[in-house]
Amino acid sequence: MSDDEEGLQNRNPAIERMMAILTELEKTPSGLSLKRLAERTGVTRSTVYRILNSLEAHDMVRQVDRAQYVLGARLLSLADGVTSTPVSREIAEKAQPHLDRLAATFGESCKVSVYDRGFVLVIAAATGHNPYALHAAIGQHLPIHAGAGSKVLLAHQPEAEIEAVLSHELKRYTVLTFVDPEALRAELALVRARGWSRDGGEFAVSVNAYGAPIVNLSGQVVAAISIPFLVGQDAEYEDKVRNIAMTTAIAIGSDLT
Repeated sequence: MSDDEEGLQNRNPAIERMMAILTELEKTPSGLSLKRLAERTGVTRSTVYRILNSLEAHDMVRQVDRAQYVLGARLLSLADGVTSTPVSREIAEKAQPHLDRLAATFGESCKVSVYDRGFVLVIAAATGHNPYALHAAIGQHLPIHAGAGSKVLLAHQPEAEIEAVLSHELKRYTVLTFVDPEALRAELALVRARGWSRDGGEFAVSVNAYGAPIVNLSGQVVAAISIPFLVGQDAEYEDKVRNIAMTTAIAIGSDLT
């Protein structure tokens, strides 16, 4: 028996099925139905149903509109043990009420992220009620060079950290992704000068977003808020999204110690 075969034999099938479900939900932040999870994992619907019930009881997953399942907030406390940002728990707790109000009053989804060893970690999120509101999953890791919140966080890292990111190949997600280090370096300078960032379709061509830095009382950028929305909005709507992102970032920052 090979080492791989022995390793598989010594694994717990129930845990393997649970991890397969969580992995599929991580790949699809907008959520998946029970039927789609069964199709993607090859696990029977009855078994997926029981696993989801157990995960939901522990807040590892939650249901959103139309019986779609997404990753739950409990994963954040687990992720907090491995994140490089020790204050992420406090930021998430202080940010969540602001995000909930934003999503409820404005209708768009929103998220707060922190820098985590070359990636972006989503630590708080709220789903809007607009028909096409997008969703981000707490605990999800996103690329540092593509997206409004990502660019805010990268722009405010120490110069050595920025250069370390730029020294690696920048993965292309769309035709608008910044893959040239010099172009991204110029974009980051613009983000710092403006005090906000715009995603014009760098991570998904159909999605735009605005992001703003969350600054603590010591003047440090410790997180970023971002509000994604579908492309095709007029200038007035985009101005509104940008202003809401900036004012909410200030409000969250004022609550931090």
